[in-house]
Amino acid sequence: MALPKLNSEPKYELIIPSLNKKVKFRPFLVKEEKVLMIAMESGNQKDALSAILDTISVCIQDEIDLNALTTFDVEYLFLQLRSKSVGETATLSLKCEKCETANTVSVRLDDLNINMPDVESKIQLDANISVELQWPPFKGLTELDTNNSTESAFGMMANCIKTIYTQDERISTSEVSTEELKEFLESMNAEQFGKLRDYIDQIPKLKHDVSFSCKNCATSNT
Repeated sequence: MALPKLNSEPKYELIIPSLNKKVKFRPFLVKEEKVLMIAMESGNQKDALSAILDTISVCIQDEIDLNALTTFDVEYLFLQLRSKSVGETATLSLKCEKCETANTVSVRLDDLNINMPDVESKIQLDANISVELQWPPFKGLTELDTNNSTESAFGMMANCIKTIYTQDERISTSEVSTEELKEFLESMNAEQFGKLRDYIDQIPKLKHDVSFSCKNCATSNT
């Protein structure tokens, strides 16, 4: 006689921020939590990022393109999974800005939201060349050299370039090599590179204001 299966059906819904797409999901189970714990304990960031993406893949019941998920999509999705799997609150230790005493603060994960900015995605670099940008895909993070902050930053910018336009061509970056894209970035002047950096600075982030009074000096903190 086969044993019954527990918790296999989707119970919740959420909207993927960058796609504005509603999907059904189930909480992650002990087997997925075990994989996450092993990946975290390894100390290898790429293993941890891959484990997070794998967990999202098995818990979301609707068809999605994992390659289309942005960095902030994955942050949001994983926190929603964590909220329904482990608990809807997280306990943080936050230092007082005045006396630096650590204070225990409880945060409801359901309160964390992402505001999507209205940002121009097409940037003119010079009279003949422009680029169409995209929010960086999470998949790209697993391929970055996290031991080198400069290379990692360049890799992040490269991942944001979706299409390059010239007077005669429309070039999809999916059709060019990483080395060619790196050379394209390095050929920019400071002003052109700054336009890409400005776009990167506006990547949506999970944000939440937390207010508390310090248990030691009673200073109000936010």
